[in-house]
Amino acid sequence: MARRHLFILLIVVLLTFTTACASTNPATNTPATTNAPEVTEVTMRLQWLPQFQFAGYLVAEARGYYRDAGLSVTILPGGPDAVPLPLVATGADTFGSTGADTVLISREQGIEVVALATWFQASPVAFMVHRDSGIRSPQDFVGRRVGMFYGDNVETEYRALLAATGVDPASVNEIPGDYSLAPFLERQADVWPVYATDQPYTARAAGADIELIVARDYGVELMGDVLFTTAEFARNNPNTVRAFVQATLRGWEEALTDPAAAIDIILARSPDFDRGHLEFEATETIKLLRYGIGAQCVGASDRQLWAKEAELLRSLGVLQTSIDPNTVLLTDAVDEYYRARGIECGR
Repeated sequence: MARRHLFILLIVVLLTFTTACASTNPATNTPATTNAPEVTEVTMRLQWLPQFQFAGYLVAEARGYYRDAGLSVTILPGGPDAVPLPLVATGADTFGSTGADTVLISREQGIEVVALATWFQASPVAFMVHRDSGIRSPQDFVGRRVGMFYGDNVETEYRALLAATGVDPASVNEIPGDYSLAPFLERQADVWPVYATDQPYTARAAGADIELIVARDYGVELMGDVLFTTAEFARNNPNTVRAFVQATLRGWEEALTDPAAAIDIILARSPDFDRGHLEFEATETIKLLRYGIGAQCVGASDRQLWAKEAELLRSLGVLQTSIDPNTVLLTDAVDEYYRARGIECGR
Protein backbone atom coordinates (compact mmCIF):
# COMPACT_ATOMS: atom_id res chain seq x y z
CA MET A 1 0.00 0.00 0.00
CA ALA A 2 3.00 2.27 -0.44
CA ARG A 3 2.02 4.92 -2.95
CA ARG A 4 4.00 7.84 -1.66
CA HIS A 5 3.44 11.22 -3.22
CA LEU A 6 6.82 12.41 -1.98
CA PHE A 7 8.42 10.26 -4.69
CA ILE A 8 6.61 12.35 -7.30
CA LEU A 9 8.72 15.36 -6.43
CA LEU A 10 11.87 13.34 -7.11
CA ILE A 11 10.70 12.50 -10.60
CA VAL A 12 10.77 16.10 -11.76
CA VAL A 13 14.51 16.10 -11.05
CA LEU A 14 15.06 12.60 -12.39
CA LEU A 15 13.35 13.37 -15.67
CA THR A 16 15.81 16.15 -16.27
CA PHE A 17 18.66 13.66 -16.38
CA THR A 18 17.05 10.41 -17.51
CA THR A 19 16.07 9.44 -21.04
CA ALA A 20 12.91 7.40 -21.26
CA CYS A 21 14.71 4.37 -22.66
CA ALA A 22 11.50 2.33 -22.80
CA SER A 23 10.25 4.44 -25.72
CA THR A 24 11.80 2.58 -28.59
CA ASN A 25 11.65 4.56 -31.82
CA PRO A 26 9.26 2.78 -34.18
CA ALA A 27 11.48 3.89 -37.07
CA THR A 28 14.23 1.56 -35.81
CA ASN A 29 11.90 -1.26 -34.78
CA THR A 30 9.47 -1.57 -37.66
CA PRO A 31 6.61 -3.98 -36.93
CA ALA A 32 6.04 -6.85 -39.31
CA THR A 33 2.36 -5.94 -39.65
CA THR A 34 0.33 -2.80 -39.03
CA ASN A 35 -1.00 -4.06 -35.70
CA ALA A 36 2.15 -5.75 -34.41
CA PRO A 37 3.63 -4.30 -31.19
CA GLU A 38 6.25 -1.66 -31.89
CA VAL A 39 8.15 -2.78 -28.77
CA THR A 40 7.94 -6.43 -27.76
CA GLU A 41 9.98 -6.57 -24.53
CA VAL A 42 8.29 -4.63 -21.73
CA THR A 43 8.18 -4.57 -17.94
CA MET A 44 5.23 -4.26 -15.57
CA ARG A 45 5.94 -2.83 -12.11
CA LEU A 46 3.46 -3.83 -9.41
CA GLN A 47 2.80 -1.75 -6.29
CA TRP A 48 3.51 -4.64 -3.96
CA LEU A 49 4.14 -8.38 -3.96
CA PRO A 50 2.54 -10.54 -6.69
CA GLN A 51 -0.73 -11.35 -4.89
CA PHE A 52 -4.39 -11.43 -6.00
CA GLN A 53 -4.45 -7.63 -6.18
CA PHE A 54 -2.51 -8.14 -9.44
CA ALA A 55 -4.10 -11.40 -10.60
CA GLY A 56 -4.92 -10.09 -14.09
CA TYR A 57 -1.24 -9.59 -14.92
CA LEU A 58 -0.15 -12.86 -13.32
CA VAL A 59 -2.79 -14.95 -15.10
CA ALA A 60 -2.05 -13.26 -18.44
CA GLU A 61 1.62 -14.15 -18.04
CA ALA A 62 1.03 -17.73 -16.89
CA ARG A 63 -1.56 -18.51 -19.58
CA GLY A 64 0.57 -17.07 -22.37
CA TYR A 65 -1.79 -14.21 -23.22
CA TYR A 66 1.08 -11.73 -23.44
CA ARG A 67 3.00 -14.12 -25.67
CA ASP A 68 -0.09 -14.56 -27.87
CA ALA A 69 -0.19 -10.76 -28.21
CA GLY A 70 3.44 -10.67 -29.39
CA LEU A 71 4.90 -9.46 -26.09
CA SER A 72 7.61 -10.62 -23.73
CA VAL A 73 6.56 -9.25 -20.34
CA THR A 74 8.60 -9.18 -17.13
CA ILE A 75 6.44 -8.63 -14.03
CA LEU A 76 8.33 -6.99 -11.19
CA PRO A 77 7.31 -6.55 -7.52
CA GLY A 78 6.97 -3.14 -5.94
CA GLY A 79 7.50 -1.77 -2.46
CA PRO A 80 8.92 1.22 -0.56
CA ASP A 81 12.17 0.99 -2.56
CA ALA A 82 10.51 0.14 -5.90
CA VAL A 83 7.71 2.64 -6.42
CA PRO A 84 6.04 2.32 -9.86
CA LEU A 85 5.47 6.02 -10.62
CA PRO A 86 9.11 7.17 -10.67
CA LEU A 87 10.31 3.97 -12.32
CA VAL A 88 7.82 4.27 -15.19
CA ALA A 89 8.13 8.06 -15.51
CA THR A 90 11.90 7.82 -15.97
CA GLY A 91 11.70 4.90 -18.39
CA ALA A 92 13.16 2.26 -16.10
CA ASP A 93 9.87 0.36 -16.42
CA THR A 94 7.27 0.37 -19.19
CA PHE A 95 3.99 -0.06 -17.34
CA GLY A 96 3.03 0.29 -13.71
CA SER A 97 0.23 0.07 -11.18
CA THR A 98 -0.60 3.02 -8.94
CA GLY A 99 -3.51 4.92 -7.43
CA ALA A 100 -5.76 7.22 -9.43
CA ASP A 101 -4.83 10.07 -7.10
CA THR A 102 -1.14 9.61 -7.89
CA VAL A 103 -1.82 9.88 -11.62
CA LEU A 104 -3.79 13.12 -11.14
CA ILE A 105 -1.15 14.68 -8.88
CA SER A 106 1.63 13.68 -11.26
CA ARG A 107 -0.09 15.37 -14.19
CA GLU A 108 -0.43 18.62 -12.27
CA GLN A 109 3.30 18.48 -11.53
CA GLY A 110 4.12 18.11 -15.22
CA ILE A 111 4.82 14.37 -15.19
CA GLU A 112 2.96 13.15 -18.25
CA VAL A 113 1.59 9.73 -17.39
CA VAL A 114 -1.72 8.35 -18.63
CA ALA A 115 -4.15 5.86 -17.09
CA LEU A 116 -4.87 2.96 -19.45
CA ALA A 117 -7.33 1.01 -17.28
CA THR A 118 -9.05 1.55 -13.93
CA TRP A 119 -9.09 -1.71 -11.99
CA PHE A 120 -10.30 -0.74 -8.52
CA GLN A 121 -13.42 1.34 -9.12
CA ALA A 122 -13.58 2.01 -5.37
CA SER A 123 -10.68 2.54 -3.01
CA PRO A 124 -9.44 -0.47 -1.03
CA VAL A 125 -8.46 1.76 1.92
CA ALA A 126 -10.32 1.24 5.19
CA PHE A 127 -9.75 2.19 8.82
CA MET A 128 -9.50 -0.79 11.15
CA VAL A 129 -10.58 -0.66 14.81
CA HIS A 130 -10.94 -3.17 17.61
CA ARG A 131 -14.58 -4.13 18.05
CA ASP A 132 -14.43 -3.42 21.80
CA SER A 133 -12.90 0.05 21.30
CA GLY A 134 -16.21 1.88 21.11
CA ILE A 135 -15.12 3.45 17.81
CA ARG A 136 -18.01 3.18 15.36
CA SER A 137 -17.61 6.26 13.13
CA PRO A 138 -15.05 8.95 12.22
CA GLN A 139 -16.53 11.17 14.94
CA ASP A 140 -15.16 8.64 17.43
CA PHE A 141 -11.61 9.29 16.19
CA VAL A 142 -11.53 12.40 18.38
CA GLY A 143 -8.95 11.97 21.13
CA ARG A 144 -7.84 8.60 19.73
CA ARG A 145 -4.49 7.45 18.34
CA VAL A 146 -4.78 7.05 14.57
CA GLY A 147 -1.99 5.50 12.51
CA MET A 148 -1.11 7.55 9.45
CA PHE A 149 0.95 6.97 6.30
CA TYR A 150 1.83 10.51 5.26
CA GLY A 151 2.13 11.55 1.64
CA ASP A 152 0.18 8.71 0.04
CA ASN A 153 -3.37 7.72 -0.86
CA VAL A 154 -4.11 6.71 2.74
CA GLU A 155 -3.58 10.26 3.94
CA THR A 156 -5.71 11.61 1.07
CA GLU A 157 -8.61 9.35 2.01
CA TYR A 158 -8.22 10.08 5.72
CA ARG A 159 -8.30 13.87 5.19
CA ALA A 160 -11.32 13.54 2.92
CA LEU A 161 -13.12 11.35 5.47
CA LEU A 162 -12.55 13.84 8.29
CA ALA A 163 -13.68 16.73 6.09
CA ALA A 164 -16.83 14.85 5.03
CA THR A 165 -17.79 14.11 8.64
CA GLY A 166 -16.85 17.45 10.19
CA VAL A 167 -14.01 16.13 12.36
CA ASP A 168 -11.22 18.60 13.17
CA PRO A 169 -7.87 16.92 12.38
CA ALA A 170 -6.33 18.74 15.36
CA SER A 171 -8.64 16.75 17.65
CA VAL A 172 -7.07 13.45 16.55
CA ASN A 173 -3.76 12.10 17.82
CA GLU A 174 -1.99 10.99 14.65
CA ILE A 175 0.97 8.63 14.94
CA PRO A 176 3.31 7.47 12.14
CA GLY A 177 2.20 4.29 10.39
CA ASP A 178 4.15 1.06 10.17
CA TYR A 179 3.91 -1.69 7.57
CA SER A 180 3.63 -4.16 10.45
CA LEU A 181 0.26 -4.40 12.20
CA ALA A 182 2.04 -4.75 15.55
CA PRO A 183 1.20 -1.23 16.85
CA PHE A 184 -2.49 -1.91 16.26
CA LEU A 185 -2.44 -5.49 17.55
CA GLU A 186 -0.58 -4.35 20.67
CA ARG A 187 -3.11 -1.50 21.09
CA GLN A 188 -0.54 1.22 20.76
CA ALA A 189 -2.94 2.63 18.15
CA ASP A 190 -6.74 2.74 18.20
CA VAL A 191 -7.33 3.16 14.46
CA TRP A 192 -5.16 1.63 11.74
CA PRO A 193 -5.40 2.32 7.97
CA VAL A 194 -5.41 -0.89 5.94
CA TYR A 195 -6.22 -2.32 2.54
CA ALA A 196 -9.60 -3.98 3.12
CA THR A 197 -8.63 -6.61 0.56
CA ASP A 198 -5.68 -7.86 2.56
CA GLN A 199 -4.75 -6.85 6.12
CA PRO A 200 -8.02 -7.59 7.95
CA TYR A 201 -7.29 -11.27 7.29
CA THR A 202 -3.88 -10.89 8.93
CA ALA A 203 -5.35 -9.09 11.93
CA ARG A 204 -8.04 -11.74 12.46
CA ALA A 205 -5.49 -14.53 12.01
CA ALA A 206 -3.53 -12.91 14.86
CA GLY A 207 -6.62 -13.10 17.08
CA ALA A 208 -7.95 -9.55 16.76
CA ASP A 209 -11.71 -8.95 16.72
CA ILE A 210 -12.03 -6.03 14.32
CA GLU A 211 -14.39 -3.79 12.41
CA LEU A 212 -13.72 -1.59 9.38
CA ILE A 213 -14.73 2.02 8.79
CA VAL A 214 -14.94 2.72 5.05
CA ALA A 215 -14.81 6.27 3.66
CA ARG A 216 -17.26 5.65 0.81
CA ASP A 217 -19.96 4.94 3.42
CA TYR A 218 -19.63 8.66 4.23
CA GLY A 219 -19.78 9.91 0.65
CA VAL A 220 -16.03 9.90 -0.08
CA GLU A 221 -15.76 8.34 -3.57
CA LEU A 222 -12.15 7.58 -4.43
CA MET A 223 -10.71 4.97 -6.77
CA GLY A 224 -7.81 2.58 -6.33
CA ASP A 225 -5.40 0.75 -8.63
CA VAL A 226 -4.97 1.84 -12.23
CA LEU A 227 -2.66 0.67 -15.02
CA PHE A 228 -0.50 3.48 -16.40
CA THR A 229 2.38 4.34 -18.67
CA THR A 230 3.92 7.56 -19.94
CA ALA A 231 2.07 9.64 -22.53
CA GLU A 232 5.18 9.52 -24.70
CA PHE A 233 5.36 5.73 -24.70
CA ALA A 234 1.66 5.48 -25.49
CA ARG A 235 2.01 7.91 -28.42
CA ASN A 236 5.00 6.13 -29.89
CA ASN A 237 3.82 2.57 -29.27
CA PRO A 238 0.02 2.36 -29.56
CA ASN A 239 0.05 -1.27 -30.69
CA THR A 240 2.21 -2.32 -27.75
CA VAL A 241 -0.14 -0.54 -25.36
CA ARG A 242 -3.20 -2.11 -26.96
CA ALA A 243 -1.65 -5.58 -26.87
CA PHE A 244 -0.63 -5.28 -23.23
CA VAL A 245 -3.94 -3.85 -22.01
CA GLN A 246 -6.09 -6.36 -23.87
CA ALA A 247 -3.99 -9.35 -22.82
CA THR A 248 -4.27 -8.15 -19.22
CA LEU A 249 -8.04 -7.85 -19.61
CA ARG A 250 -8.08 -11.50 -20.71
CA GLY A 251 -6.12 -12.31 -17.55
CA TRP A 252 -8.57 -10.47 -15.31
CA GLU A 253 -11.53 -12.05 -17.08
CA GLU A 254 -10.16 -15.50 -16.28
CA ALA A 255 -9.18 -14.57 -12.72
CA LEU A 256 -12.72 -13.36 -11.99
CA THR A 257 -14.32 -16.40 -13.61
CA ASP A 258 -12.07 -18.89 -11.81
CA PRO A 259 -10.37 -17.29 -8.76
CA ALA A 260 -9.20 -20.68 -7.49
CA ALA A 261 -7.17 -21.28 -10.66
CA ALA A 262 -5.71 -17.76 -10.38
CA ILE A 263 -4.71 -18.50 -6.80
CA ASP A 264 -2.97 -21.68 -7.99
CA ILE A 265 -0.97 -19.55 -10.41
CA ILE A 266 0.00 -17.11 -7.64
CA LEU A 267 1.02 -19.93 -5.29
CA ALA A 268 3.13 -21.54 -8.02
CA ARG A 269 5.00 -18.25 -8.27
CA SER A 270 5.07 -17.50 -4.52
CA PRO A 271 4.66 -20.79 -2.60
CA ASP A 272 5.12 -19.12 0.79
CA PHE A 273 1.79 -17.30 0.45
CA ASP A 274 -1.17 -18.59 2.44
CA ARG A 275 -4.07 -19.94 0.36
CA GLY A 276 -6.69 -18.83 2.87
CA HIS A 277 -5.26 -15.31 2.78
CA LEU A 278 -5.35 -15.27 -1.02
CA GLU A 279 -8.93 -16.55 -1.04
CA PHE A 280 -9.95 -13.71 1.26
CA GLU A 281 -8.09 -11.21 -0.93
CA ALA A 282 -9.75 -12.59 -4.06
CA THR A 283 -13.25 -12.17 -2.62
CA GLU A 284 -12.61 -8.59 -1.51
CA THR A 285 -10.68 -7.61 -4.65
CA ILE A 286 -13.45 -8.81 -6.97
CA LYS A 287 -15.93 -6.57 -5.11
CA LEU A 288 -13.81 -3.51 -6.00
CA LEU A 289 -13.27 -4.61 -9.59
CA ARG A 290 -17.02 -5.12 -10.05
CA TYR A 291 -18.03 -1.86 -8.34
CA GLY A 292 -19.74 0.83 -10.43
CA ILE A 293 -18.88 0.70 -14.12
CA GLY A 294 -16.80 -2.41 -13.39
CA ALA A 295 -20.00 -4.43 -12.93
CA GLN A 296 -20.28 -4.41 -16.72
CA CYS A 297 -16.74 -3.65 -17.87
CA VAL A 298 -13.81 -4.53 -15.61
CA GLY A 299 -11.00 -2.06 -16.26
CA ALA A 300 -13.21 0.63 -17.80
CA SER A 301 -12.78 4.24 -16.66
CA ASP A 302 -15.75 6.27 -15.45
CA ARG A 303 -14.86 9.80 -16.55
CA GLN A 304 -17.41 11.34 -14.21
CA LEU A 305 -15.85 9.52 -11.27
CA TRP A 306 -12.37 10.64 -12.32
CA ALA A 307 -13.62 14.24 -12.54
CA LYS A 308 -15.26 13.90 -9.12
CA GLU A 309 -12.03 12.61 -7.57
CA ALA A 310 -10.01 15.42 -9.17
CA GLU A 311 -12.41 17.98 -7.71
CA LEU A 312 -12.26 16.35 -4.28
CA LEU A 313 -8.45 16.44 -4.34
CA ARG A 314 -8.63 20.12 -5.26
CA SER A 315 -11.03 20.87 -2.40
CA LEU A 316 -8.56 19.22 -0.01
CA GLY A 317 -5.67 21.28 -1.38
CA VAL A 318 -3.93 18.19 -2.76
CA LEU A 319 -4.42 19.61 -6.27
CA GLN A 320 -4.05 23.31 -6.92
CA THR A 321 -5.78 23.34 -10.31
CA SER A 322 -8.61 21.51 -12.05
CA ILE A 323 -7.54 18.43 -14.00
CA ASP A 324 -9.58 17.42 -17.04
CA PRO A 325 -9.94 13.59 -17.05
CA ASN A 326 -9.71 13.64 -20.84
CA THR A 327 -6.04 14.67 -20.50
CA VAL A 328 -5.34 11.77 -18.13
CA LEU A 329 -7.32 8.84 -19.51
CA LEU A 330 -6.34 6.79 -22.56
CA THR A 331 -9.15 4.25 -22.77
CA ASP A 332 -9.06 3.16 -26.43
CA ALA A 333 -7.67 -0.32 -25.74
CA VAL A 334 -10.26 -1.12 -23.05
CA ASP A 335 -13.13 0.34 -25.10
CA GLU A 336 -12.10 -1.66 -28.19
CA TYR A 337 -11.83 -4.86 -26.15
CA TYR A 338 -15.44 -4.63 -25.00
CA ARG A 339 -16.78 -3.19 -28.26
CA ALA A 340 -15.50 -6.29 -30.04
CA ARG A 341 -17.71 -8.26 -27.68
CA GLY A 342 -20.74 -6.08 -28.41
CA ILE A 343 -20.51 -4.15 -25.12
CA GLU A 344 -20.53 -0.35 -24.84
CA CYS A 345 -19.14 0.55 -21.43
CA GLY A 346 -20.27 4.20 -21.52
CA ARG A 347 -19.43 7.02 -19.13
